[in-house]
Amino acid sequence: MIELESALFDDIVVILVAAGAGGLVARLVRLPPIIGYLVAGAVVGPHALGLITHLEDVQTLAEFGVVLLLFAVGVEISLTDLRRLGWRVLVASAGQISLTIAVGYGIGTALGWDARASLVAGMALSLSSTMVALKTLNDRGELGTLHGRMAAGMLLVQDLAFVPMMAVIAALGGEGDSLARELVVSAAKAAGILAVVLFVGSFGLPWLLKRVALVGARESFVVTVMAAALGAAALTSWAGLSAPLGAFVAGLVLSESDWAGRRALSEVIPVRDVFAALFFVSLGMLTDVDFLASHLGEVALFIGASIVVKLFLIHTLTRAVGYLPDTAARTSFLMIQIGEFSFIVAGTAVALGVASEELLLLIITAAVVTMGITPGFVAGASRALTSLRARSTFFERHLAGAAGAEAALARAPALQGHVIVAGYGRVGALIVQDVRRLGLPYIAIESDPAIISREFADDASLIYGDATNDAVLTAAGVQNARLFVAALPEHVSALVAVQHARRLNPQVRIVSRAAWEEEARELEKAGADAVVWPELEAALEMTRLSLLDVGVAKPVVEELVEEARAELGEWASYDESPHDEH
Repeated sequence: MIELESALFDDIVVILVAAGAGGLVARLVRLPPIIGYLVAGAVVGPHALGLITHLEDVQTLAEFGVVLLLFAVGVEISLTDLRRLGWRVLVASAGQISLTIAVGYGIGTALGWDARASLVAGMALSLSSTMVALKTLNDRGELGTLHGRMAAGMLLVQDLAFVPMMAVIAALGGEGDSLARELVVSAAKAAGILAVVLFVGSFGLPWLLKRVALVGARESFVVTVMAAALGAAALTSWAGLSAPLGAFVAGLVLSESDWAGRRALSEVIPVRDVFAALFFVSLGMLTDVDFLASHLGEVALFIGASIVVKLFLIHTLTRAVGYLPDTAARTSFLMIQIGEFSFIVAGTAVALGVASEELLLLIITAAVVTMGITPGFVAGASRALTSLRARSTFFERHLAGAAGAEAALARAPALQGHVIVAGYGRVGALIVQDVRRLGLPYIAIESDPAIISREFADDASLIYGDATNDAVLTAAGVQNARLFVAALPEHVSALVAVQHARRLNPQVRIVSRAAWEEEARELEKAGADAVVWPELEAALEMTRLSLLDVGVAKPVVEELVEEARAELGEWASYDESPHDEH
């Protein structure tokens, strides 16, 4: 026992050293750390240097990384935003899964496999990696974007589809009495467990975390958060769902409690990063170079099918349910890989005699390769898409929905001196509400079709398009606008929208928001007259109320607040001078 523990300890040391070195080298050559972790795992793994002696034990520990990462990602994604996707994400996901299974079945048949093995190949091919896709989104700061939410929703549906897939495989292997019975039992169990996780996460967990925090023991709070994430994972695992799905759902419902969610996220991040590195290194260890060399054609076929088929299907289906081509393309970029749960699908099929060992090795090898190329592919494809839009009039108009914007405005009279609000999320909706109460003419621009159909299905005051696009801004009448408000949640989008609005109308007043002082300064240089930094404004308002409460005269308080604003950020004051120089 002592020898085993000592060997496992040595393995963990080797993995962490390899992860640190691999991640550092990847950063130095400007590659995502995931690639460095995967390469490091392949080097120290059993198929190369063979420095790891207890691979199964290491992989068990690595599962903690998946659970904690998806819990943290769930906290960062708004459950309310996911609900808004509604039927669209269900239809797109169901279509992608079923059609990819059909393609995989055809590939298996072409390779000479029987019907059962071909069906398993299709199931494995249909699943993407929740871990890799959401980690890529997190690293790029795009979790809150529309394509980020769409990808998260589709990945969630894929994880739920894992349940009936396992029931089908059990039936194919003769382990179930009937397929229908297996599906009903699995679905009922999964629904019950998810209901428990949702209820506890929505009501019990925020209450518990608040009580623990009031005690003042930080270590108790950290342990409680870890227990909640792992407990939710254990419940869904027991129900036949993936363990990380439970942690992800727990994080999602906890995200609705701003205080508890943010505090939990800040505490779990350091532990999450360590275990996530452990997971990706252990994944790299599965790479068998000899198998890759001897089955290069089959592996290339699965890799190509995963990339090409998912790109085409996800883009086409996301467009079909109403999203702009740009959003559809960026969603498809994130989901090109074969997922880690595909290992379980193929492994279970092999254990039940439904498929051969060769299928499992093919899936593992293709999955590791596609996971490794995902971050770089997303970065390169996104840059190419942005460049294409900038260079081509056709893509400038159609990728951003300019035609739809013009069609919506054709129903309304030409506006002069109106207000344009870019982004109709939580902030933008409040701004529009006040503008409407004052009776001011306005146009709001939003790229989420769910918001368009829910809020103003027949109202030209809310148009469907991308506010970073010249054609959409022109259709919204920015050249005649009095005020342009960039209420977009993503900094890059807000920055581009401000730049374009300023170029199209040098006289328009521009107000934007920023999460950090550096972002605010960039927006000011781009042409914003005023930039609101929410944290700074909250601090100043708290200072003002506190001083007034202790009896300081109001003129003195206002002067102190303005002095503090000037010291903390000159950009925070509104510039009254016209922008003739722009």
